[in-house]
Amino acid sequence: MTYWGVLKNGGELLLGEPEEAVLSYDREAPADQLKAVFPADRLWEELTEVLVYDGGEGVFRGIVDEQNTRLSEAGLSTELVCRSREALLLDNEAEPRPIRSPSLGTLRSRLLEPLGLTRVTGSMEPARGELTVEKGSSCWQVLAEYCRTCLGTEPYVDFDGTVCCQGRPPRRLALDRVVSAQVSRLPCKRLSAVWKQGFRGGYDAVYTDPEAGLPRRRYLSAQSGKDPRAVLDEARQAGFGLTVTCAGSWWPPHGCLADVEIPQAGRFSGRPVRQAVYCRDRNGERTRFVLEGGSANVADR
Repeated sequence: MTYWGVLKNGGELLLGEPEEAVLSYDREAPADQLKAVFPADRLWEELTEVLVYDGGEGVFRGIVDEQNTRLSEAGLSTELVCRSREALLLDNEAEPRPIRSPSLGTLRSRLLEPLGLTRVTGSMEPARGELTVEKGSSCWQVLAEYCRTCLGTEPYVDFDGTVCCQGRPPRRLALDRVVSAQVSRLPCKRLSAVWKQGFRGGYDAVYTDPEAGLPRRRYLSAQSGKDPRAVLDEARQAGFGLTVTCAGSWWPPHGCLADVEIPQAGRFSGRPVRQAVYCRDRNGERTRFVLEGGSANVADR
């Protein structure tokens, strides 16, 4: 990977090879994170962004949260702690007032353009009703809520700075060069039954997972807005896990389905990537994936 820094005046600085670098992705966290340490021969100017390329492809662009320069027996080094540009939306609050007939065009002018995010993709058709913006809500919370309820998608900011609201295109990763792996069965995560509150107030609708084993029940209020089937499915997914570490760089993992053959354990196909961590240090490059099982089957047959 190649690392470039962006200076406050807009100039760019080739940062060189890091002594160590960790790039992490979590499906539940809006922003990716990068922590890298570079040897330095002087005190660098203040950096505003870091751009990371892999084979000429931009794989990470993030704002600099910390720039720490340290002197030790080994010499001078600079540590950079960064988050991808979704952090701009996380760090800024939205004006607490309702948005009637909300649309991406309205959100762009109210939330995104003041942060320098001027390009948006997705349906611009206004939605019916009103989007409530509570005091203290971040710009990310408002945008993500609109995309979930009106578009059925999850937003993200691409390498070029475009706010993408049309959903990620499907991608497939064929993992190899497996260094280590762990297959986990977690029956404690499974739910046997979810009860939903009815309009009369009682919990009279039950949804079950006959393969769950021991009884573990949950009760959903009518106001929760949760789908009992989705709750059961999430618990089913959490009940089986697969952690795989592969040599080399495998980035980006966002929205990917992974296929991997694990010696003596079998082949696992179409497993959603829940988390990924890329590491570079004196031992080389490696990427660790946490994959969802999809079912309790140990491997594909």
